[in-house]
Amino acid sequence: MVAFALLFGLAALLWFTRWGSTPPLRAADGKPIAGSIAMMQRLPLGGVPQSVLIRGRNADAPILIWLHGGPGMDATGMWRRNNAVLEEHFLVVYWVQRGTGRSWSRDIPPESMRLSRFVADLDELIERLRQRFGQDRRIVLVGHSWGTSVGIAYARAHPEKLAAYVGISQVVDAVEGERRAYAFTLAEAQRRGDQEALADLQAIGPPPHTLEALQRQRKWLDLYGGQWREPRSMASLIWESFGASEMTWFDGVTYPLGQDFSSVHLQGDIARVNWMRDAPQLGMPVFILAGRFDHNTDAGLQREYFDRLQAPAKRFVLFERSAHSPPFEEPAAFNSFMINAVLPVASGLTQDRAG
Repeated sequence: MVAFALLFGLAALLWFTRWGSTPPLRAADGKPIAGSIAMMQRLPLGGVPQSVLIRGRNADAPILIWLHGGPGMDATGMWRRNNAVLEEHFLVVYWVQRGTGRSWSRDIPPESMRLSRFVADLDELIERLRQRFGQDRRIVLVGHSWGTSVGIAYARAHPEKLAAYVGISQVVDAVEGERRAYAFTLAEAQRRGDQEALADLQAIGPPPHTLEALQRQRKWLDLYGGQWREPRSMASLIWESFGASEMTWFDGVTYPLGQDFSSVHLQGDIARVNWMRDAPQLGMPVFILAGRFDHNTDAGLQREYFDRLQAPAKRFVLFERSAHSPPFEEPAAFNSFMINAVLPVASGLTQDRAG
């Protein structure tokens, strides 16, 4: 009976703490900073409860919303571990999109997993933020990989609500992007004389790919440094992310469930993306940040999109030691850029020059 009671108590404790917690922002003396924000919520967006973490030293700072990639890859812990310094300068919103991690549920209708629904969810979130922090507040959207498609789609629909758009590893044209990723991987396998990879890549053939074939190609792309540069890897980042207090055992359970669910049901929309054709101009300052070694969302293709893009102001930055994830591969350089280049634009102090 004692053992049963202990097990029951442990199970209850784990269940009631499954959402984790976020610590207050503290001053040098260890006391919480007056006027700072540190809160975790589950908000119904589009009828689906979704996890939202808001942190910032100053509630009046420009609002920054992270749009994670994947789809279905909650990067909250990765951002908290690598980019938390931004909370000193922005009011940072970590949104876990529907179908992802702790925002995953068996009750989510698969037919709701559409890019248009994600844009509508984001608009609901932004309106809630404006109600809480001021109706005149404009937002900095920072998208990564899949999140850049959510960001571009939102920027097209609601330019008046944005102070700036930042696309990291910007998705441009799904068909051309996958063609280039496959070509790089095949050429690298040939250069290395990797017969196992050559056989696998030749078996799946060039794109268009099924989801299963795409995952096989990505395995080799990852091995060859087209997604991550040393010493980073997805496995090491996921492990590291659980050092953030906001992440719990529950995220370990829901992470693979959400990733599988999201990748399956969003694959159709992902394959149809072509912002080169559909978003040739945007109505706010735009920053495109690429890793030199990115062959997932080909860095050269990102530059081509930037060169064609029309915007009030724009800037392209190449991170020299990164592949697909500059915020995690070069966090110090990324954070410095956000503070020194994006923050003044978001604050209305300057318009960034084209370049």
